[in-house]
Amino acid sequence: MNPRDIIRRDHDSRDGEDPLRVLVDTASLNEQLADGNDAAQRVLDYAANREFEFIRSPDTPRHEELECIPPYTIETAENGARVVRSDDDGQQTTTSFSYLFGYQERAIRRTTARVFSDDIDAYATEVEDVTERELATVRQVFVHAALNHRDEGHLFITNRTVLLTNRRWFEAHFPGGQLNIMSLGEAVEYLGLYIRYREQFYASPNLTVGMFGWYWHLFRALVPRYHVEADAADDYLRGFSIRFQNLLIAVDEIGYQYFQEPDNRTQLNVQYHFDNAISLITGVFDTLALKTAEKYAIDDIRKEFISLSNNRGRDFLNEVREANTDLRDHIADHMAYINLVYVLRPLVVHRGGYQDSLLEDADQDWTAGVIPLDRFNEADRDAFERYYREIDDDPLPYDPLTEWGLYQADWADAGYIEPYHFMKAAVKTLIQFANAYLQLLGYPDFIEQHREDDQGATFIDTCDRIRQTGLTGFYQVFP
Repeated sequence: MNPRDIIRRDHDSRDGEDPLRVLVDTASLNEQLADGNDAAQRVLDYAANREFEFIRSPDTPRHEELECIPPYTIETAENGARVVRSDDDGQQTTTSFSYLFGYQERAIRRTTARVFSDDIDAYATEVEDVTERELATVRQVFVHAALNHRDEGHLFITNRTVLLTNRRWFEAHFPGGQLNIMSLGEAVEYLGLYIRYREQFYASPNLTVGMFGWYWHLFRALVPRYHVEADAADDYLRGFSIRFQNLLIAVDEIGYQYFQEPDNRTQLNVQYHFDNAISLITGVFDTLALKTAEKYAIDDIRKEFISLSNNRGRDFLNEVREANTDLRDHIADHMAYINLVYVLRPLVVHRGGYQDSLLEDADQDWTAGVIPLDRFNEADRDAFERYYREIDDDPLPYDPLTEWGLYQADWADAGYIEPYHFMKAAVKTLIQFANAYLQLLGYPDFIEQHREDDQGATFIDTCDRIRQTGLTGFYQVFP
């Protein structure tokens, strides 16, 4: 998704005075629900939430979650004008509306031919060959454009590849304008950021928990092998939990900036929170290393050399192998990731930081604030690239960068780091690494261990709600 100024609807108000309209592609979501898509279920669970106003395309719904969402219709008025209508059914937050639909069917057909054509140059001659299904698919984009005529902040959610791969083309050509077409996975992430930016923290569609409650329960749900009773007598575990919660906050803060039009203000905010997040991740590494040294009585190594990085903690890690081979192997399996983060730490902590730059990809019509790798000194850049090559990373399907936020331009000697995607990937890896690390230190799953305790029933219920319905970009890595 290209960064857009849609987080700050209503002139930067966080009050959420008007609900965010969400148009969903009924046929696409029918398929995703049938396939058990978790993101589809999470999105539709919030269809009745007061922060949103859901409507759907008029295809026949095949699931209860879609049946209760009112559809739009295209009708012809007495004067011959066509309008898009939707009526409040009394069950949802959707209000009645009627918008002029001024697009000609032949124009929609031409756009459909272009989108579905194998030969882009020849599409104009193939307008009669498009099918009714193809035409209905693209017509949804035009309906969404009509609904966005006065307020460009609304969303269109679909999992159709043809619409997602052409979403920036639609904005730059026809029907044009800001359309905010998102996949289901992107929508889970964005809708969560949207409501939290407005200081609404939902553990589930009908349960708010406040800011502290959200990040505390999210952390506990993501890292269930953290033990709160051990924290009370353990400075290392307390430091671990505080850093982890602050890290989850930092990711959201970077996300708020990513989904705004990039400018000097967003770049400064990203730099602040990205620098903080790098320090927090290495702080989590440090607390785990110090807890390990304490547990296995590794007291013959100076504290500054107790580190998970093999560049600094080689002697410590050798002793870890003697004490717990499985734990040492777990660290070794993640060494490229650990060292990758440690390469960034001196840049942001000791060397005056970096200067975020604005990257514009005219071919992709994509703009974002980025960290140019050529701002690193040669040794750091070589180290970063060496460790990065050992990281599993894949291109994003609809944006010109990877899951780890790496962008490589054909005309540049070095690549770029897009901070939001990089930090999301880094924290996802940290969640899995840290939870398994605690398990290897001997900590059982706290939530499962206490599930039958009446005293902790509310806490466990809240964690379960976030796991099952929470709007978080980390939903894919819940244990």
